Amino acid sequence: MHRFFVSPELLAQTQTSRPAKRRVMLPAAVAHQVRDVLRLTLDEHVLLLDNTGDEVEARIVHAGRSGVEVELLERRKGSGEGCLRLVLYQGLLKSARFEWVLEKGTELGISAFVPLRCQRSQVGLEAIGAAKIQRWRRILQEAAEQCGRARIPELLPVRNLRQALAELPANALIVMPWEQEKLLSMRAALRTRQEQVQEALLNGSLTVALFIGPEGGLAPEEVALARERGALIVSLGPRVLRAETAALVAASNVLYEYEHMEKHSRETA
Repeated sequence: MHRFFVSPELLAQTQTSRPAKRRVMLPAAVAHQVRDVLRLTLDEHVLLLDNTGDEVEARIVHAGRSGVEVELLERRKGSGEGCLRLVLYQGLLKSARFEWVLEKGTELGISAFVPLRCQRSQVGLEAIGAAKIQRWRRILQEAAEQCGRARIPELLPVRNLRQALAELPANALIVMPWEQEKLLSMRAALRTRQEQVQEALLNGSLTVALFIGPEGGLAPEEVALARERGALIVSLGPRVLRAETAALVAASNVLYEYEHMEKHSRETA
C-alpha cells in the first residue's frame, strides 16, 4: 500500500480507530502522485500519515481533474518505529554525500540528524540556506514514505561539538567512532552498559548520540572533549571508512544490537 505524509490538520478529527468513513480531499501534491504518477484507481487503498506515529487507511472514491477524494477507513498505530532514539551528529559533508546519509539513515531507522561543525570541516559547508533545508526535509519525507516509517526523522540545526555535547540528555549514551582507536570495538562498547540500556529500552527512554566526523576526520582535541563527557570512543575495524560509510555502518551496529536487545528483553520480561 502506498504511503503519504499529510498535514495533521487533514486527519485531526480522525482520532478513533474507526473514523466513521469520513471523506477528505488530498493535498494537490499528494493527489498528483496518486492520480498522475502512480495512476491509482478507484477503490484502491492508501495509507495517510500525520507524523504522530499513527497511520490512517483510506480508500480512493474519486480521482479527477478537480482532485482526489478518499474515504478514511481505519486509524492504527504505525510501524517502523522502535523505542530507541538514535541521533546522528554528522560532520558536515558535501551536499550529495550528506543527502545520501539522510536518505539511507532514514531507511535504517535513525530518529534525528544534526549537521555537525568540526575543526576539519571544509570551509563554506556550514552555509545552509532555506532552500537546502527544504530539500533535505523532502528527502527525509520521501525516504520515510518509501521504507514504511510512521514518523519523519527530525532535522536539527547545525551545531559544533561543544554545543551538541552540552545539549544532550544526562543519561544519553554517546558513541564516537574514531579511526585512531584500536582497542575498543563497536560491538564491545555497545555491550558495556547492558543493564542500563535494557532498562532504558523497556521504559522507552534510550537515547544514543552517534558522532561521526567530517571528511577530514575528528581532531584529537574533539575526541578528548567527547571522552570527558563520557563518550565511548570506538573502532569500526582495521580499515578507514569514508565519513558517509562510517555513519551507516555505525548506525547499523547500534540499531541491530539494541533492537535485538529490546526484543529479547520484552520476550523474557
